[in-house]
Amino acid sequence: MALKDKPHSEYHQDPFLRWLSHWYEKPQGRRVRERLLQRIRQHAAATPGEVAIELSPVPMLEDSDTLGGPIVRMDSTRPGLLMEPEFWPLESDCARRIVLAHPCAYSDLPAAVVAEAARVLEPEGMVFMLEGNRLQLGDQGGVRVSPLPEGLRRRQYREFMESADLEVLEQWSLSLLPPGLSEAWQQRLAPVDAWTRRGLPPLASVILTVAHKRVDLPLRPTPQYRFATPSPRLRPGLVSSRSPYSRVRRTYD
Repeated sequence: MALKDKPHSEYHQDPFLRWLSHWYEKPQGRRVRERLLQRIRQHAAATPGEVAIELSPVPMLEDSDTLGGPIVRMDSTRPGLLMEPEFWPLESDCARRIVLAHPCAYSDLPAAVVAEAARVLEPEGMVFMLEGNRLQLGDQGGVRVSPLPEGLRRRQYREFMESADLEVLEQWSLSLLPPGLSEAWQQRLAPVDAWTRRGLPPLASVILTVAHKRVDLPLRPTPQYRFATPSPRLRPGLVSSRSPYSRVRRTYD
């Protein structure tokens, strides 16, 4: 696909991404962004000089959230970097925090987008992914209810993370209201939206999945276990092990 056909190109703007950028300017979208920032600040305290990356229709992180570190923004109203959602021209292990806002709207392969985020993420870094059951592109460039049940979509978002070797920490519902409401109705129903909790997943329209890049340290044998010295009499491809609880040498294929 040519660059002019990409959503971030000045020649073409995906209607759904355009709709999302306008939605985030309305009361419901502003509440979602505020709740997202609350979860980010609780999970990942900013450190001086850290690098943060955003794939989002609008800027999500505030400059104060990085303590002077750079924020690499892609596909926002003022992107700092134009690139393919599935291929990031960035070094591995270079970012401390990554925000993926609606990767399903940017690519037909959202799992590939999450995999690229995992590659670029530093060890113990955090990924915050926003998606929604009712934030899907419709036939006329609007929104439609996803045919998948809410529970399956939440599970699908977790599988995106787990397939990229990221550990999911939690999932939150950031909004209960359908996103197609007018601004007047959004303001009237704001008290209802304030009841958003993790315990109300069937009503959620925007879901936040929080994951981190876990570092697996090599395991060391505990004192009660020790590895046996390989015997030269064993055939190649066999492994010998012994524990103090069994004085019999065992051989496994």
